[in-house]
Amino acid sequence: MKKALIAAAVAGAFVAPTAMAAEGPSVNIYYPMAINIGDSDSNTNRTSTDNETLIDGGGSRLMFTWTDQLNNGMSLTAYASFGNLAHSARGAVTSRNSNLSLSGEFGSVAMGANEHFFEIDSIIDGYGADWAAGGSPLYYQLIGRSGSTAAGTAAGQGAFSFARRDDNSVWWNSKDFNGVTLRAAYIFGPGATAGSAADPYGTQLGATYTSGAFSFKAAQATYHDYDSSGVGTATNTPTGANTVVNAGAPVAGSKATATQFVASYDFGSFSIAGLVIDMEQTNAGVVNSAGQNVTRLSVGGYGVNITMPVAGGRVIFNMAELQDQDETVAGVTGAVADSGKSGFDIGYQHDFSANTYGFVRYDSTEQGVNFDNGGADSESDNIMLGKAVTVKGLKVTKGAQAAIEAAGGKVEE
Repeated sequence: MKKALIAAAVAGAFVAPTAMAAEGPSVNIYYPMAINIGDSDSNTNRTSTDNETLIDGGGSRLMFTWTDQLNNGMSLTAYASFGNLAHSARGAVTSRNSNLSLSGEFGSVAMGANEHFFEIDSIIDGYGADWAAGGSPLYYQLIGRSGSTAAGTAAGQGAFSFARRDDNSVWWNSKDFNGVTLRAAYIFGPGATAGSAADPYGTQLGATYTSGAFSFKAAQATYHDYDSSGVGTATNTPTGANTVVNAGAPVAGSKATATQFVASYDFGSFSIAGLVIDMEQTNAGVVNSAGQNVTRLSVGGYGVNITMPVAGGRVIFNMAELQDQDETVAGVTGAVADSGKSGFDIGYQHDFSANTYGFVRYDSTEQGVNFDNGGADSESDNIMLGKAVTVKGLKVTKGAQAAIEAAGGKVEE
C-alpha cells in the first residue's frame, strides 16, 4: 500500500509531452573502440586464455535528452540512454537509463530507470569506467562470496553488486545550498515469487560538498529481501529433498548495505581522488566450502585515481583493492584467507579535437582463490589501444527515430 501511494503521488506530477518527437531531443553519442592485447590466467588446471580482440573500449552510449520549460517556472526533462553499441552486438540497442524528471525550486524529482549516485560516485577514473578490468573502483563495489550454494560446492555462487542500474525508481536531488547538495532514491524492486514473504526494495541516501578545487561525497545504499546477487526475480529449484535458492530468487529477511566516501582535490598540475567503501550482507544463505551456513558477509575496500594533464592530453593512473572478506558462522566472525581482489591501470589520452581522443592503457587485475568461493584464483593483464568519439547536440529526425526503434531501442515520449 505504501509503495502504491508513493507511485500515484509521483506519477501525478508528470505528464509526458506529445510533441516531443516532433521537436526532436538533443543527442549525445559516445563511442570508444580499441584493440585489446592480453591474457587471463586461472589456477584451474593452470589454464591461460588469450584476450586479443577488437573491443568496445568501455561505455558506448547513445543518449537522448529533451527539456520543456513549463509555464509555472518548472521544467520537465525526458532522458533515455542506450548502451551495448559495440560492433560485436551487430546492431543491437539496449536501454540503460530512461526516466522523466521535474525540476524547480525544490531541486529535481525523477522516476524511471537509472544508475543511481552510489554507483556514479565511484567513477573517479575519468574514462574507461565500463571496462571490467584494472583499478576502476566501480568494479570493487561487490561482495564476492555472496550467493547460494549446495553444501560444500560452488554451484550457484554469485556476487552482490552495488554497481547496478535500478529500474522502478523514484529519486530526488536538491538544489545547491552553499556547496552542499542532498540526494535520495527509493527503488521499488522486482516482484517477489508468488507465495513468498519476500518484499524486495532498496534505498539510497547521499550528500555532496564542493568548495573550489575540493569535493567530498558520502552515500549509503541498502537493499532488502533481494537474492544473494541483488536481482530478486528467479524461482526456487527443488533438488531432491532440498530446495536450492537460485540467484535471482527473493530472500525474505536478507539485507545488503554499503557506505561509501569519496574525496577529490585538483592541484592544477594534477588531481587526486580517493574512495573508501564498506559493504555487508546479512542472512546471506551461503554454504561455504566447509559445508557451514554463513549468516553474514562483509568486506571493505578503497580506490585511488591520479590524473595529470600533459601537452596534448592527460596521464591517468588508477588502483583499487578489496580486502579479505569476513564471514560469520554460528555467531563467530573470521576473515577468509585469499578472498581479496586488487588491480591497477595506467593510461594516456591524447586529444585530436574537442570531440575525439586516442588512448593507450595497460591494466592488471588479481583475484584470490577464495574471492567467490569458486576454488580458483585468476589474473588478467591487458593492453588497450584505441580512440573515442563524442558528439553532442544532434537532433533526431523521424527517420532516425524509426531506425533506432527498429534496432530495438525507443525514444521515450
